[in-house]
Amino acid sequence: MGKRSSPELTLTLLLMASLHSEAFRINKWVYYSPRTLTWTEARLYCQKKHTDMVTWGAVDAAWMTDWLNTLEVQNVWIGLARDPENRSAWKWINLKTREGLSGGDVSQSANWASGKKSQLCAAVSDEYQKWYTTQCLNEHGFYCSVTDNISHYGDTLDWYNASKYCQAESGQLATVTQINTGEFQLSGWIGLYQGADETWQWIGDSQSDYRNWVEGEPLNRDCAYLNVVDQKWYSTGCSKKHEVVCYDDKLLVVKENKTWEEALMHCQNIDTKCSDSSGHCIIKHYLLSLELLSDYDYVRERIYTATTDEVWTGLRFLGGEWLWVDGQKLQDQGKLPDCPPQQKHCGTLSKHDTNNWIIRDCSERRNFICYGAKEMVET
Repeated sequence: MGKRSSPELTLTLLLMASLHSEAFRINKWVYYSPRTLTWTEARLYCQKKHTDMVTWGAVDAAWMTDWLNTLEVQNVWIGLARDPENRSAWKWINLKTREGLSGGDVSQSANWASGKKSQLCAAVSDEYQKWYTTQCLNEHGFYCSVTDNISHYGDTLDWYNASKYCQAESGQLATVTQINTGEFQLSGWIGLYQGADETWQWIGDSQSDYRNWVEGEPLNRDCAYLNVVDQKWYSTGCSKKHEVVCYDDKLLVVKENKTWEEALMHCQNIDTKCSDSSGHCIIKHYLLSLELLSDYDYVRERIYTATTDEVWTGLRFLGGEWLWVDGQKLQDQGKLPDCPPQQKHCGTLSKHDTNNWIIRDCSERRNFICYGAKEMVET
C-alpha cells in the first residue's frame, strides 16, 4: 500500500492485553497524514482531529513504526520537545492538560540517534544579507575563505560538500566578522553550524562571536521527530515541516452536569462517522465501562479537564450485582458493598489519586465520560 493512497491512514492498537477475555479494553487508533506541518501545527492538528500527537506512553511504538514502514514513511513528528524551563531536558507532551510538557527527562534515552552530524547550518540571505538557519543537507551556493580572500561559488552543494570543496581549494567555508560583512552580497553557505551541544560555532579554530541573524533566527533544535527506518529520535527546529502521526482513544469527556441516566442517554445519542471509512462505519458511544486496573491512570489523566472532581462511568447496581452498561460483571466486586444504600447505585471515577470506585446517588449531576466503538453499517 503506497503511503499517498489516502489523505489519512489508520492503525488500531491495543493499549493493554486483556486480563479477561470479555473485559472492556481501551483501544488506540494511530492516524498518519502525509501533509507536512511544523511541530506546533502538527500538535494543533492532532488535537483538533483526534486526541493528540503520539507519545511512547500512549501507543505501542514498535507496532506503529512497523506500520509506517509499510507505508514507506520516513520522518514524522512525535510529541517530544525540549523543556523550555530546563534546556538540558527533553520531555513528552502533557496528555493530561493537553498543554506543555510533563513527566521525566528522556534526554538520555537509548532511542536518540547518536553520532550524527549537525543538522542545522547557517547561510546568507541575498535579500537581507542576514543569516538564517536551514538543514545542512539542503543545497546552496557557498562562500570559501582562502587566506584573506573570500569568494562566492554558485555551484549548489550541501553544507558538508561545500566545506570539502573549500578545503580542496586550500581554504574553508567563510568565517564572518563585522569587518568583512560587505563581501557577502549573494546567498550561500557560511562556516557556521550548530554543534552537538546545541551551540552555534564556526568551522575551524575561529573564535569570532559575531552574529548577524535575521529576526527570529537562529532556529533552536527544540522539537523531535522519529526516523521510521532506524526507529530513532532526532532533534530539529520546530519550524521545520514533517508528516504527522496522531493517536485517538475514542474517549470523550463531556463537561456537562447530568444525572447518571441522562449521561447514559447522552452518550448513546452520539453517532459520528469513522474518519477512515467510506460510509460503512460509524462510531457509537456508551458510558465508559472500565475493567482493567492497568487503564485507571490513563483514564484519570483523560478526565483531568472535567469540571467536577468525579465523573460518571457505566457502573450500575442492578439485580443485586454491580454491572457495566455493556452487561459485564464488575470483576472485583469485593471493593463495593453487596447491599449499597438505596440511592447510591451508580459508580464514578475520581480524577484524583484513587483506584477505588466511588458510589453515588444516581440523581446527582456531574460530568461523565463516554467511549466510542466502531460499528459497521449497511449502505
